[in-house]
Amino acid sequence: MNIALSTIVLFFLLIPGILFRRFYYSEEFSREYFKSTFFEVFISTILPSLILQLIWYIFAKLICQHVDLNILADLVSAKPSEETFLNIQNNSVKIIVYNISLFTFSSVTGFYCKQIVRKYKWDRRYKYLRYQNSWHYILKGEFFDFPRADISLEKDEVEDIEFVFVDVIVQIGGESYLYDGLLVDYELSKDGGLETLSIKNAQRRKLSHDSEIGKEREKSDNSSNYYPIMGHILLLKYSEMKNLNFSYYRLDQTADVLRPRMVE
Repeated sequence: MNIALSTIVLFFLLIPGILFRRFYYSEEFSREYFKSTFFEVFISTILPSLILQLIWYIFAKLICQHVDLNILADLVSAKPSEETFLNIQNNSVKIIVYNISLFTFSSVTGFYCKQIVRKYKWDRRYKYLRYQNSWHYILKGEFFDFPRADISLEKDEVEDIEFVFVDVIVQIGGESYLYDGLLVDYELSKDGGLETLSIKNAQRRKLSHDSEIGKEREKSDNSSNYYPIMGHILLLKYSEMKNLNFSYYRLDQTADVLRPRMVE
């Protein structure tokens, strides 16, 4: 068997699965595509490749385009015949069109499969469909829809969340500071963990400058202890964070005024 030729043919047959996987794990879930080992990617690519190849083979027959599997079998044999290469040469345009259309179909299928899973919240309802980017579900509040979540929304829905307020404790020079602001974005590290958080309208205070609790269990006003941080966004490194607190809000309109309210 011509090992080099067989390897090329095998890789070509797996391209539909590779494209499907690449477009299914895209955008906020793209890290999941890259962090798997080569063996895991290879195994998880075989099944979608076989399915996509079968669908396109049937489709080609339906439009009266015959795909000769004997040519493929001979191509990976020990000594491919000259007739096989001559057949490929004579039908090169059809082969190119067939494969380009198959690759396009695989990419589009992967993309829309992700859209369907996300639209109908199947990744939140069924754990085996859940993406491994757990930080996305936390930062966007989608964990409220997890069947096994000990906390759920009674009055509101996850889609009602309009912004997320973040409190972060950071250690600087032996002193603990509390940073807070509105969540803008986040970045993941190479291993899939949280790398950075971006917040806006940021301010900070020393953690020791907490509000005092009175006899009536009321907090004193400590807003003067906060130092506003000017700028569009503040980038915080996860490696320097000690604790994180997230509050999820929606805006309610009352007497022509929008007021933030924590989702319930």
